[in-house]
Amino acid sequence: MADPVVPRVAFVSPMPPAPTGIASYAASVLEGLERSGYRRRRQMDVVWPVKPRHDLAIARYRLGVYHIGNNVEFHGDIYRLASLRDGVVVLHDLGLDDLVRGLVDRGDPLGYRAAREALVGADNLTLPEARENEPLAWPWCAHIARIARSVIVHSAFCKRYLEDLGCRTPVFVVPHPPVEREADLRRAAQHAPAIRSRLGLGDGDVLVVAAGDLNPAKQLEGLLAAAARLDGRVHLALVGRRIPTFDPDALVRDSGLGPRVTLATDVSDDAFRAWLLAADVVADLRFPHRGEVSGTLMRAMQAGRPAMVSATGTYLDLPEDAVVRVAPGRAEPQELADTLSGLADRPEARARIGQAARRHVETTASLEQTAAGYGEAIEFALRLVQDPRRLALTRWAQALNDLGIAPEGLDEDYGLSYVRALAEIEAHAGTPRSGTPDDSTPTS
Repeated sequence: MADPVVPRVAFVSPMPPAPTGIASYAASVLEGLERSGYRRRRQMDVVWPVKPRHDLAIARYRLGVYHIGNNVEFHGDIYRLASLRDGVVVLHDLGLDDLVRGLVDRGDPLGYRAAREALVGADNLTLPEARENEPLAWPWCAHIARIARSVIVHSAFCKRYLEDLGCRTPVFVVPHPPVEREADLRRAAQHAPAIRSRLGLGDGDVLVVAAGDLNPAKQLEGLLAAAARLDGRVHLALVGRRIPTFDPDALVRDSGLGPRVTLATDVSDDAFRAWLLAADVVADLRFPHRGEVSGTLMRAMQAGRPAMVSATGTYLDLPEDAVVRVAPGRAEPQELADTLSGLADRPEARARIGQAARRHVETTASLEQTAAGYGEAIEFALRLVQDPRRLALTRWAQALNDLGIAPEGLDEDYGLSYVRALAEIEAHAGTPRSGTPDDSTPTS
């Protein structure tokens, strides 16, 4: 039952070809960990797809890295594994309402626990985004963040949200890495002119691409209304995956834009990249915001395209010169039309913003920085779970709970002598800090 000499780590995430952006993200993270040499120093196994047998198999690992997004199909079973074994939780969304409700619909007790903690924690939130965006009004991520040993998020806003909630789990901000290979982008650039030619666009025309999953949060209705207020040189394309609960065909049909709007759904990865490279402007709006960092936006920035985004949450953490922001909340067609008209009239501004966007990805969101951030979060969690004092303190805390001791009791010094005694033992004898990549001795 002792910990192994070299602790094993499970990397539990959707992987390609799973039809979710988190799969592409996870592949990029693993590439970064491979490049940095971390996977040669620390044994890490990819667990996907998650099967019922993994409920037992996860016990063979000392730690898991669990990727949690807001889709019960992809992340419900990962959520369950995270509750069974210590781990690092990667929060791809703060608003996990669909995931939690999906667990409740399954009759999973974890769903009820998560819903209860979200209800209890809602009164603690003070950030304006929690008032303005319904998915953030209840902290659906509170339960999974509490049971984690460390949490990885992609934006400083996400850390602020968790701290505002009162989360005590250490939070590591690890920038979203670039998810496209440069060779793939160069190949896509060769196909981009064919897209513009097929649409009949000349040098003076402007192609606005709303890319990614086609859903109401992307404010596509407002974009279509804005395009209708612009002159004929502006063409709008909706490019991305269909979702069952949203019908983009009806929006396009009722827009009255005719040939000035194109709907390209469920395109291949190569075609998706080509559309981004063909774009003059990429629209990546969000309402309601879920605290996500958009993988599509990172692709557009990596491709050097100016992006129009909502001024809220994670989008405010981006450099001002690397994106174009519009007011948060539901998109106002006239504001969108004015913003797009300004970009259409100023090709030099579009080029400047696109260059700043690409520079941001190259310097702030590189694979090397992503790998370093993951390594830090994983090693922190390993040191914690392999600390021999942890089991003793867990038993102590559970005993106080059984006795009904509230925090007020601790303020009166009830039971703290035990903790002070452990601290004295550590001060006099020292406690081995196991869990570093070069550690080769078993935990005592």
